[in-house]
Amino acid sequence: MRKAIVLSTGLAMFSMFFGSGNLVFPIIVGQTSDGHLFLSTLGILLTGVVVPFLGVTALILFNGDQNAFFERLGKAATFWFPLFALSLMGPFGVMARCITVAFASCQSLVPFLNLPLFSLIFCSFIFILCFNKKKIISILGTILTPFLLLSLAAIAFFGLQNLKLPVAEVGTGWIAFKEGLFQGYQTMDLLASFFFSTFIIKALRAKVDEKKSLVIFGYSSLIAGGLLSLIYFVLVTIGCTYSDVLVNLPPEKMLIVIVHKAIGSFAVPLVGIAVALACFTTAVVLASLFSEFLQKDVSKNRISSSWSMLITLAIGFSISTLNFSGIAAFLGPILEAIYPALIIFTVLNIAFKLWGLKMVRMPVTMSLLLKLIWI
Repeated sequence: MRKAIVLSTGLAMFSMFFGSGNLVFPIIVGQTSDGHLFLSTLGILLTGVVVPFLGVTALILFNGDQNAFFERLGKAATFWFPLFALSLMGPFGVMARCITVAFASCQSLVPFLNLPLFSLIFCSFIFILCFNKKKIISILGTILTPFLLLSLAAIAFFGLQNLKLPVAEVGTGWIAFKEGLFQGYQTMDLLASFFFSTFIIKALRAKVDEKKSLVIFGYSSLIAGGLLSLIYFVLVTIGCTYSDVLVNLPPEKMLIVIVHKAIGSFAVPLVGIAVALACFTTAVVLASLFSEFLQKDVSKNRISSSWSMLITLAIGFSISTLNFSGIAAFLGPILEAIYPALIIFTVLNIAFKLWGLKMVRMPVTMSLLLKLIWI
């Protein structure tokens, strides 16, 4: 029984963190690594795997109580922090990014599509289906996660057969490591852990007591973290191997080009559809999270759920027209500025629960200020 819970929880945690950006950023890390495969991989593993699981650990220690978690920064943080985070994860960031990745995947099937038209269709489907999101995501998730893993396994098998890593350039190792760290920020999985962890905590506490849930979480984290780490390593390696082919290529098209080169044109539609549907299910969840917060916490139920969703999708549509690189251009500096402070905040909250360390506001504020000055 415990093994089944560990496995199911581990796979759930993996699905929670594995989104559209996780298919793109490791390839960018490999493509820009200058042959420093292990250093660049270490960078993205630290910020893309270790740090998000620290976030889940912190929320578990707070029993999934987000208000208590954010309130350590002050009462106002229980409103402003979720608004800021959900905005970045939702229409101003990850949700819009999902649209661009889905577009790049579908464009290989329908070449005449343009991004604004695709985004309009994509957002329309989100609006139509969002009220049945639990059923849709459950069905698609059950099918898509295994299919995506099989697709990635095929890409790894065929792509690594042509393994030709470039010679590491002298003196660029630290740059490659920092690029790995930065691209790990871009996944925004630490922010996601603050909100998605509640589902895992509720599922665990419904089956076992608090003490056992921590043990199960530890083993489940090894499964989820191991899967993520393996996939990141493979994608970084493939990005490094095909770095010459990927020069000047838009990030959202890199995976499709690699599939074409490694497996053949026949595999492009299958992988493209799988990626597009995965982006769609992620976008539905993120749009719903922001829309519900907008309706309940921002408007205090003065607008309907339909209008809240329309506003969310209108913002997401507008931001998506900036394309993947355009979105990354304005998100990158924001994430680079706030991520060190978020990591410190997470670690201090863990220390508070384990050892009673109350200090939090000063270190977080100083970290944010120093980073802003440094940038």
